[in-house]
Amino acid sequence: MGEVTAPPSGCLTDAQLAELHAAPPGQAPEALARHLATCERCQARALFGAQRASGPKKPPPEFPSLRRTFFYALLVLVAMAAFFWSLAKLSGQLH
Repeated sequence: MGEVTAPPSGCLTDAQLAELHAAPPGQAPEALARHLATCERCQARALFGAQRASGPKKPPPEFPSLRRTFFYALLVLVAMAAFFWSLAKLSGQLH
């Protein structure tokens, strides 16, 4: 194998990534290994085979409404009260 350098655009080509994959551990061309060690985009391509799509991102989920939040909080408080009442009843503190 001759001297291999990274392409002028900065990232490795598919052929260079294939050369890295084909090389035995520790025997990769130095220029390719150096670039791969510093380029996050090429690391992702080498590990996962493709880069992430750069389209619009999915919007984050909406927070529950205030009414729903209070309802669930009340539900938790009722469940805790029932638990402690049954615990007191079973331990003999309530008659």
